[in-house]
Amino acid sequence: MPVVIRDVVISGLVAVSMTLGSCAPQALPTSAPPTPSPTSPPVPTPSAPPPGQTEAPTASLPTLEATPQPASTLAIISIQMFDLTTGWAIGRVEGNYLTLRTTDGGIAWREVGLEECPAYILSSADDRLAWTGDDPVCLTTDGGQTWTAVEAPGRNVWFNDDRRGWSLGAEEWGLSFRQFDIYSFATTDDGGVTWAETNPPPGSGVAYLAFPDAQTAWALRAGFAKSIDGVPNLGVPISLHTTFDRGGTWTTRQVPLPPEAETVDWGSMGEYLAGFGNCEFVSPVFSSLAVWKFALTCEDASWMYTSLNQGKTWSINPMPAGVEATIDFSRPDLGWLHVADWENDLGRLYQTSDGGRTWALIKRTGWLDVVLSFVDAQSGWAVACTGPCRSGDSSVALVRTTDGGRTWETIEPQLVP
Repeated sequence: MPVVIRDVVISGLVAVSMTLGSCAPQALPTSAPPTPSPTSPPVPTPSAPPPGQTEAPTASLPTLEATPQPASTLAIISIQMFDLTTGWAIGRVEGNYLTLRTTDGGIAWREVGLEECPAYILSSADDRLAWTGDDPVCLTTDGGQTWTAVEAPGRNVWFNDDRRGWSLGAEEWGLSFRQFDIYSFATTDDGGVTWAETNPPPGSGVAYLAFPDAQTAWALRAGFAKSIDGVPNLGVPISLHTTFDRGGTWTTRQVPLPPEAETVDWGSMGEYLAGFGNCEFVSPVFSSLAVWKFALTCEDASWMYTSLNQGKTWSINPMPAGVEATIDFSRPDLGWLHVADWENDLGRLYQTSDGGRTWALIKRTGWLDVVLSFVDAQSGWAVACTGPCRSGDSSVALVRTTDGGRTWETIEPQLVP
C-alpha cells in the first residue's frame, strides 16, 4: 500500500503523501508505493536538452559507484538531515532495521528507537519531533530520548507539533485498476492520546496528502490503471481537495493538465493522459502555507506544478523526463532531482534555483535508487543505491556533498552506544 507522506520515511503505508511545512521532508505513501518499472526510458540527451533544462559538461561529471557493505556493518538506507550536524535515519545491520539519530553530520549514529515500533517506517518533522512504526506508532518530542506509544485509528500519521496531528486509514487494492478506500481520517490535539474522526478528502482515486499546518491539508487525487510500459495509466481529470478547518469542510478543484497534454477515451474504462507512457506523482515536493509543489512524472515527459495561492491556480513547467524520480527542495526556489535510467544502469542529478522552471544537469551517477537530503545550497546527503535501497542485494552507500551535488564523498557510518 503506498502512502505518499513526504517525510523521513522510507515508505510503506497507503498511497498518501504527507509533508510538514516549509522543510518538505521526504514523503510517505498511505499504501505501499507502486513497484518501480524495471525499465525507464532514457532521459534527454546532452545534445538536445528539452525546454527548461540545461546540460553540464561531461568531463566534470564522474560516476560515483556505491560500495557493497558486509552484512555485519551499518548500512544507512534512508536519511533526513535538518542542519549540518543533526538528522534521523533508518539503518540496517545484519537484516535488522534500526531508528537512528546523528549529531555529527552522519558519521556516528545512535540507536534511539524501541523494539515494539518497527524501524522500517520513520517520519520526522524536525530534529526533535519524530515518529516510527504504524501499529503502534511511537512518538518522540525530545530527539529520541523518550517515546510514547500512540494508538491511532489509521496506520498513517503526521504530527505538526508535539500535540497536534493527523491520522489516515486507507486500503489500496485491485489488479487492473488501483482502488483506494479511505476508512478513517482523524485529528488529535493531545499528542495522539485521543483522536476525533473528521471528514476525509472527497473524490476517488489514490490520495497524495500534505499537511502544511494543524488546520490545513491538501490532497491530490487521481485514478490509476495497471502499469504497463508505454501504456497510459493515469486517469483524468486530476482533482485537488483543500481544507482549512481540519477536515470540517473541503473545497474541490480540477488540476489543469500540461498545455501539450492529450487524452484518450477508453469508453467504460474512462479517460487517460496519453502520449507520455506510464505516469506517477511525486507529491508533495514542497508544502508550506505559502507555496505548494508537486511533480507529474512520466516515461516520456515530466512537469513541476507550483501554486502560490493554495491551489487556486498552478504554474506548470517541464522538467527532465522519467517516472522514477526523487526530488528534494531545501527551500521553494532551490531543489534537486534525480532520475533513474534502469535500461542503461545510470542516473542523472539535476538542480533548479528558480523553483523548477529550469533544471541543470550537474552529475551523471551510477545510482538507480536514491534518498536525497539537502539542508542548504551547498550541503546535502544521499543514500545512493545500485538497486532498490531496501533490497539486501543492492550496494548502498551514504555520501555527502559540500558543493551542491557536483562532487560527493563517501561516509562510513558508525553505530555508537
